[in-house]
Amino acid sequence: MCIRDSITCPESSCRAEIDAHLEQCTHCATPLRRYVKLLNQHHRLFNKGLECARREEYSQARDAFAAIVAWCPQDIEARNALAMACFALRDWHMARAQWQKVLELAPDDAIARQGLEHIPKVEGRTADYAGKIIVRAMRQLNHAHDNGRDQRKKH
Repeated sequence: MCIRDSITCPESSCRAEIDAHLEQCTHCATPLRRYVKLLNQHHRLFNKGLECARREEYSQARDAFAAIVAWCPQDIEARNALAMACFALRDWHMARAQWQKVLELAPDDAIARQGLEHIPKVEGRTADYAGKIIVRAMRQLNHAHDNGRDQRKKH
């Protein structure tokens, strides 16, 4: 989730380490602004996903988080958020798969463990009961992101 202060020039014949804020590579003059913008696109998508989830637009949130996971498969926060959006949509299979993958990457991840504990409680239950669990779980996600991990930086 870190914003890059330096990048490797994308030009294969150069590959110099350079300041990410420059307009072009100081070694080969390759334009960099669009490249850096592309590198940071997942931060914008993450913020969009959070905004959608807060508006209870879980399909759009799922799509934003899924795009991040497809592009950055090691992004644990995005994978947890994707699982939570799937959970809110009652897609237990996908939520479970995403949280299991999180635990493969980070075995001590509390959000994934809690999410996996919630799934058996809501599978096959009435929509009203599942809705209450979903609301509680979504509050936990929002609380986790409000405590310092919300709003990814962007250039």
